[in-house]
Amino acid sequence: MIQEALFTPDIWLMGLGTVLIALLVTRLMIRIGIVDIPSRRSSHKSATPKSGGMGIIVGFFSAMSFLYVVGKLGHISPEKLILLGIGSFLTILVSLYDDIKRLSSSQKFLIQLITALFVISTGLTLHLLPLPFIGILNLGALGSVLTVFWIIFFMNVFNFMDGLNGLASGVSLVASFFCSLIGILLGEKALFYVSLSLGFSTLGFFVFNFPKAKIFMGDVGSQFIGLIWAVMLLVPSQETHLAHMTLSVYTVPLLFFSFIYDVSATVLRRIWRREPFWLAHRTHLFQLLNRLGYSHAQVTCFHLGMAVIQGIGAIGMQYIQPTNQVLLFLPYFLLMASYHYWIVRAVRRKFALARRSRKKQK
Repeated sequence: MIQEALFTPDIWLMGLGTVLIALLVTRLMIRIGIVDIPSRRSSHKSATPKSGGMGIIVGFFSAMSFLYVVGKLGHISPEKLILLGIGSFLTILVSLYDDIKRLSSSQKFLIQLITALFVISTGLTLHLLPLPFIGILNLGALGSVLTVFWIIFFMNVFNFMDGLNGLASGVSLVASFFCSLIGILLGEKALFYVSLSLGFSTLGFFVFNFPKAKIFMGDVGSQFIGLIWAVMLLVPSQETHLAHMTLSVYTVPLLFFSFIYDVSATVLRRIWRREPFWLAHRTHLFQLLNRLGYSHAQVTCFHLGMAVIQGIGAIGMQYIQPTNQVLLFLPYFLLMASYHYWIVRAVRRKFALARRSRKKQK
């Protein structure tokens, strides 16, 4: 598997072609000029082109088509690919429209729900869930409900975290690298090829998005990438016997744990304060860190560092007893909780100083 992964000309040809296609389409989207006009809730100050995620999408599907033609994806049924393609295409069309005209939160949710139902219609659902002290939980019909929840949840997680230059695309790029490596180590060819395709296509966009953003990913990019990663979690759970599961079902949540923690903590905080969490705001932890004076590049680099640490953990997770794998989240939770605590204290201190300064001026 390692020799096939690293030394096959097809892989390098696919990689080079995918990056070039993503570069060209992203540059084309800059010229088309679907523009993001900054508001008071925005993290940027000037009008910037968006929908650059189209470069990722076209590059990804070009890579997957090439791999299918050369027989690298022959073990995946055409029917399943077609249904997944329809769900993806629906997400792409509606998200692109959202970038141009804007949709309401309820309209976005409806499309995400329909997309999730398309996914489970292919048979991709959660079946088994290893848990400590409980053992292997056979989800049965509950698996379909949890699958729909997971897909909608993670599509929104990725969309919410696409708020600073290179943040979402950079973390996805790092996750793609580690997922490809895990695919090599475990002999999971489908995981390797899909991760590699997503990584190469994201790289073609990333160079336009970091450190200075010439274009944003847009909802069309964040929704699509969120969908791909959400579906990736479902791959290992297709086995109905634990002995046949080589890839941990917790791999994707660990790779994106810093994102999941940020969004979950922010949503819970806004619910506690009776604030509408579905509306645009600037109170995510990464946004607060930026408002404390840290640049886009500094905040992004922090999350890239977290992505590397999480990627290393995801590799180690594959060699831990399945029922104990979820325990590996504990040190990452403590790390993010410490980061959360520090940010909240720093923000309160800054606002307190600002209030004192205003009182003195009066």
